[in-house]
Amino acid sequence: MRASSSARATSLVIPLFLLIQTSCAQYEIPDVTIRALKPRGFSASIPDAPNVSLFVFQGNVNRPISNNDVGTISGEVLRAKAGRWTVEDPNLELKIGDIINYYVVVSANRAGYIKDNLSFTVRALEDRLATDGPIPTECKPTLTQVRGGSACAGQTIFEENFDNFRDNVWQIEQYIPVYTPNFPFVSYQRLVSDPTVSVSDGKLRISPKLQQKLPGFTDDSIYSGTLNLFSGCTSSAEACMKQAWGADILPPIVSGKITTKGFAFTYGTVTVRAKLPQGDWIYPEILLEPLLQKYGTLHYSSGVLKIASARGNRELRSGTTDYSNRVLFGGPVMDLQCHDTLLNSKTSTDGLWGDDYHEYSLRWAPDRITLSVDGIEWARVEPTASGLRGRFPDTCTQLPRTLLEQGSRVAPFDNHFYITLGVGAGSITEFPDGVKTANERPKPWSNPSRKALLNFWQDMDSWQTTWNQPQLLVDYVKVVAL
Repeated sequence: MRASSSARATSLVIPLFLLIQTSCAQYEIPDVTIRALKPRGFSASIPDAPNVSLFVFQGNVNRPISNNDVGTISGEVLRAKAGRWTVEDPNLELKIGDIINYYVVVSANRAGYIKDNLSFTVRALEDRLATDGPIPTECKPTLTQVRGGSACAGQTIFEENFDNFRDNVWQIEQYIPVYTPNFPFVSYQRLVSDPTVSVSDGKLRISPKLQQKLPGFTDDSIYSGTLNLFSGCTSSAEACMKQAWGADILPPIVSGKITTKGFAFTYGTVTVRAKLPQGDWIYPEILLEPLLQKYGTLHYSSGVLKIASARGNRELRSGTTDYSNRVLFGGPVMDLQCHDTLLNSKTSTDGLWGDDYHEYSLRWAPDRITLSVDGIEWARVEPTASGLRGRFPDTCTQLPRTLLEQGSRVAPFDNHFYITLGVGAGSITEFPDGVKTANERPKPWSNPSRKALLNFWQDMDSWQTTWNQPQLLVDYVKVVAL
């Protein structure tokens, strides 16, 4: 990664110094490898290690630097590449005899470490094709694959701490999910004022809103208006505009969704620390979704992995079965008709899942998919001898069995997937028919009904008052290679 601006480096280094003062020496920063390149160029790197999440370099050429200065060579890296954390400045022109005085800061195990009073004397200018030493011996093989890159066992291949919103990493989606199999009652929009997606205080916030409250819309607009999202639309044309007609009203909820379509991988452990939304008929979207749709685009044929979800209703039952925010669920989805076949659930004995932050993890491997919360495994899904498809009865006729036979035992989960974070509402899969919320009030729509969207919106007076904490709050996201 190229060396960054002084302002950006300062914002990262100062908070780290505060953390360094209280951290224990559980990690030792290795020797820094520095290369001066010809005709110009500079790089400083350290080998990757488990749980490293940040590498900062600050240096001055031919003049001293203290450990709270921002140097003329200033850079930070949030991800290792080819087994090393590397800060680069391709335009720095060095001469033989130049002395680089520097210090480095590393964040590991969510604590900060500093190594200062260092210096490097340029004794030769290296060719750009030279290597940094025995990197291959430091990189243990892994089953994890990274789109457009490589990975080493135990390496952090993606990390986001939401110190700010990085448009080069995340895409804010804008479209109407007309082709999404579960048909959520929302549109995803990138709003300029009162945004659905924002970052503040080191947290990602995804906040659903009422479409009728946005400028240019009224209650009547939901029945007869037009929703035009063409400017900035991130999907196909059919998903960029909708005209309300009869019972097919406009999506009454405006929500946010972000995806890492620039980053995709196969196999690894994903960890998301988040506080789940609460409010009747809303739910979080913390997912891995398929990049290439290799096994088809209909009925979840190419699969979705739910890292964690919990319905927003504080109370929700069908008979004696609890479906409320007290119940965490997750796992693979690979068929719309038999949507819940591979999903698992865990009931909290200590409050609701949305009452506090929790660390949700999904370990995706070629032989099993494992779910954990706060470091404790709570579910695993394993294929049969014939693969995951063998877990489905013959009555699940939408499953693309012939195509799945061409894949691995965990097909369709054997291709690149990307990360999705969002908030949904309603839908035809997330809330079973027959459930009742507080005061024995029934779910206002039937999943198979063509009036599902309309019936949901017409019951707004009962559910809107429960939306006291409708935001999905995310502290960090991390992906580690197997």
